[in-house]
Amino acid sequence: MKYRLLFFIFLIFNAISTAQSDQNDYWNEEKENSSDIIKPYLLSIHPLGIYISRLNHNFNVRSPEKYSFGFEVSSGNVVLPYVKSYELTDPNDREYSKNTPWHAREFAFDLDKVPSKIKEFTADGVIRSYRFTFTLPLTVHHELSFNLRANSLDRGKYPFSIFTSDETIEWFHRNIAGGKDPFSRYHYGVNQAGISYKDENNKVITMENNDFIIPGFEINYNYYPKLEMNKKHHIYLNFGAQLGINTTKYNPVADIGVSSSILKKMIIRDKNILSFGLSAGALRQHFIEYGDRVNISNQDFLYSFEGLIDYKVKLRNNNRISYGINYNFQTAFNKKKDVDYIVFTGERINTHWQKTIYHLYEDLEGWSFICTYSTKRFSYFVYFREDLNLDNAPDFQTGIGLKMSIKKS
Repeated sequence: MKYRLLFFIFLIFNAISTAQSDQNDYWNEEKENSSDIIKPYLLSIHPLGIYISRLNHNFNVRSPEKYSFGFEVSSGNVVLPYVKSYELTDPNDREYSKNTPWHAREFAFDLDKVPSKIKEFTADGVIRSYRFTFTLPLTVHHELSFNLRANSLDRGKYPFSIFTSDETIEWFHRNIAGGKDPFSRYHYGVNQAGISYKDENNKVITMENNDFIIPGFEINYNYYPKLEMNKKHHIYLNFGAQLGINTTKYNPVADIGVSSSILKKMIIRDKNILSFGLSAGALRQHFIEYGDRVNISNQDFLYSFEGLIDYKVKLRNNNRISYGINYNFQTAFNKKKDVDYIVFTGERINTHWQKTIYHLYEDLEGWSFICTYSTKRFSYFVYFREDLNLDNAPDFQTGIGLKMSIKKS
């Protein structure tokens, strides 16, 4: 429903701006050459999602004129208490489970004897993401980019986690919204760090406090076609392809993905640029396997969608500051129909105790706010992301980054 609303807004912007067809060549060039959108990697730092490739949608309208390097750091607080799940395999048990409320299934079966596939999952701490990007412009219409991703886990103490520490989040809950300890952080202990996931084949992922990993890298290709509607209506398309190489022992596979974006640009107050974009893509997981993997996701394809509104203000010194709002959607890591046959067990401290594993069968959605300051060579950005499902994987996420352009020799 949300992305349909974004599409409707896009159509309104398109209709309004059609009347602005009398723009001169200066603004045509300004829109294409000087209004690239610096968009961070806004996907959730999920404790299992960090081990797989995921699509990061692109909203630029042409290849940059310069080589560029980018570096960004983001962090998200995760609190997922221990939950054990039993995916029933007997057809009669599955039918009975399907007609039983999920919270009553635990008492309807003898879980020591019922045939099932068992998973266990718990995660706590602050997960940090580090991304290094090198963009290589080939021509005006073609570019390559290379992304290396790394992650670490820690307890999120001050001063390294000002906004994503347990203390800050619980202060917000007590004093502003949420009430006292709504997600049981104090019950399980604040400032803890550890991730443990066991799949149905008894293969285990573990991550301890201060662990640092390099889960993989991506190679991205983007094509920016030159179309008549670029100058006539200031509407642009781009197409992308991604090859993701996952390098950990937990997920030694290669993924491939494709995406496409449409972007509309408008002039506001004779100098500022308003952009509105939509993007959709699909990622084929474990397209190539070169080792035994933990079953992180049983989906062959992950589909994703992004909507972006970006407002860029031109300052007196010809630098720019921009404000963006981004909506991101991704299909669930696991098949939704499977949850009909799953029995969850765990400590029933709150009403959403099952979320640790249950959210693996739900779509991921989040809103992000981005602020970017750009000079001729450098762009600096900050962002925060709020998860719409509040499943704490993570709920709240922040990030900062830098992009540096280097002129071609």
